[in-house]
Amino acid sequence: MMEANKLAVDVERIHQLNSLLRPFIKRPSTGDAITFEQYRILHELAGEKISTSELSRRLNVGQSMVSIQISRLLNGGFIQDETLPTDRRYHVFQITPRGRRVEEHVSEVLSGALPDLMTQLGEILK
Repeated sequence: MMEANKLAVDVERIHQLNSLLRPFIKRPSTGDAITFEQYRILHELAGEKISTSELSRRLNVGQSMVSIQISRLLNGGFIQDETLPTDRRYHVFQITPRGRRVEEHVSEVLSGALPDLMTQLGEILK
């Protein structure tokens, strides 16, 4: 019986965490046509040009997921593709001015919201 109660509490905590985090995962801020996964890619590219395989490693996700998000970001004009002159098979991606504006805006929104989010997470995990 004790294990069933603990499981029920844990399931409720997971539900609360999911409800709390969903807005950040689905869309980092209103008005931005990007997902949280796309924001993470833009955030990495804000500092340097990076390949798909390196993005996959840094974000700890599969290359196929990164490739899908890269395609969407390319189509939206948030990033651009560059092939190396020494090896045309090797592609790196860099953020565009439009992508940089969105990344900076979302970072600002998240920075403002994260302290409250962390407080709420702490309450749920008590």
